[in-house]
Amino acid sequence: MTFLSVTTLKRCTIAFLLALAAPAMLSAQENAQTSERAGEDLGKLQELIDAKNWNGAINLLNGILRYAAPNSYDQALANDILSKIYLQVSDYAASIPPMEKAYQLGEAYKFFDTRSQLDRIYYLAQLYYQEANNTKSSALQQQYFTKAAHYIDNWLKNTPRPTEDARLFYATLLYNQATLNPDNVDKVLLKKAQEQVNEGLHFTINPKENFYVILLATLQQSGEIAKTAEILELLVHKYPSKLTYWQQLMGTYANLAAEAKSPEKAEEFNLRTIVTIERAQALGMMDSPKDNYNLVGIYFNLGQHGEATKLLHKGLRDGTIESDVAKWELLSYSYQQINKEFQAIEALQEASKHFPDTGRFDHQIAQIYYSLNRVEEAHKHVNLAINKGNLDKPGAVYYFLAYISFELLKFEEALVAVNKAAEFEENRDSQLPRLKQAIEDAIKEREAVKAQLAAQHD
Repeated sequence: MTFLSVTTLKRCTIAFLLALAAPAMLSAQENAQTSERAGEDLGKLQELIDAKNWNGAINLLNGILRYAAPNSYDQALANDILSKIYLQVSDYAASIPPMEKAYQLGEAYKFFDTRSQLDRIYYLAQLYYQEANNTKSSALQQQYFTKAAHYIDNWLKNTPRPTEDARLFYATLLYNQATLNPDNVDKVLLKKAQEQVNEGLHFTINPKENFYVILLATLQQSGEIAKTAEILELLVHKYPSKLTYWQQLMGTYANLAAEAKSPEKAEEFNLRTIVTIERAQALGMMDSPKDNYNLVGIYFNLGQHGEATKLLHKGLRDGTIESDVAKWELLSYSYQQINKEFQAIEALQEASKHFPDTGRFDHQIAQIYYSLNRVEEAHKHVNLAINKGNLDKPGAVYYFLAYISFELLKFEEALVAVNKAAEFEENRDSQLPRLKQAIEDAIKEREAVKAQLAAQHD
């Protein structure tokens, strides 16, 4: 965040330069008087400024600096005007050295009044802050931030009624300086940033939003999640139409739930997460398929499987939750968790209409039917699964078919299925050889019985 108002500063600079173009100038300070030669050269500025001949003006001022006596008012004034010309042409980096020199001479010899000196250090703070944000060198960034902090701190201490923008600027600067190295955040500077924010919040009737944003950032960096939630609650109250704050508040409560030390606290924060999403949805926000699915997940975390299942089924049906294979499988599993096996089957049948080219759903239907001792239905659906294909573990499905067929005394079908299952790598170390042996033994026994019966008829 950059607080340097370039347009405003340029307008002020033009007026100031024109005022300084007179040949022999005295400020309010008694010892602030130009030499005759410098006064004559400064008188030439008017024409250069009117023509916007900035290079000519810069050359003229640099000429004054070459002959002006060290530590003289000529030096202070020429540097001051030079810095403002650099600002006028948007060469902010070049404006810093002459402005700093003018300020230092002004402090040492009282060339300038207090107000103008305060203006200089305010601009220096902003300029150094801007340069810190422009450089890629972390060493230079730290150096520039330190300089900027020094100047704005000095300005605040010597200004009877600091502006809201100044405190916001200082708080932002301190935060950026504190987090310059993300792996080693400076907690002392974070604390100072919070102090500036609190000053701005306490002495302003309607504080700017960015005060809260910076305070929020400092708390997040400090790991103070509970306090972060308090600030976010304030932000969603003050700015209810801003989605970002609702999302952050939801995420904060979810983190607090995950880190809770007791089940009671975890439940409390999970409930707050749910309420946050529902409050946002009442305002027309956080109603994306992802948000709706997150809400389902939180209800699951709370153990409220009935509500979670209802929301999930509704969302998958009306498209408010993105439909995919895994979510339909979760829906079926959820119904089973609340002992509604037939609704689980219905959900899987509904899913198979959305994904007709996969046999996964029929395989699961078969498993549910088998758990209900409805073996014929299980047999039917496991065959449907194999016919549709696109199975995660086809070997396991063939094994299941072999087992059910064996139970239904469909030995030939069971033998075909068990041999097919053996072709898949996943069944290498399973109980498949024993099942195959049992099927073969059953076929032999059946054939032996047939032979014996045939012999008796003969």
